[in-house]
Amino acid sequence: MGKLTLKNCVFYGYHGVQDFEKELGGRFEVDVRISYPFSRCTENDDLNHAIDYQSVYEFVKQCVTQHKFHLVETLSELIANGILQNFDVEEVTITLRKTKVPINAIMDYVEVEITRNKVQN
Repeated sequence: MGKLTLKNCVFYGYHGVQDFEKELGGRFEVDVRISYPFSRCTENDDLNHAIDYQSVYEFVKQCVTQHKFHLVETLSELIANGILQNFDVEEVTITLRKTKVPINAIMDYVEVEITRNKVQN
């Protein structure tokens, strides 16, 4: 088993509870960590049996930019379940960061992380 990571994919989305978050939007950063047996593609150095990470990136981009959710947890769940359904992977971990948080605090971001696998779905 190997892990493929797409690190710090940055998108502009419209997620949050406040009306202005849905109207003005904000920056969202996503890490995707996919587990699958590398042997299926490394035995013959065959791209056709590897995970197409360009397609994974485009899927994540669509999720972040084409939907509006109150919760980043909901967005994370959509991304994780969609990757499991659309790509031949064993497990996926999504780490999602919201960099502009409407609370009275000094911080870099709020982050959620979920892991889903084929057995759970």
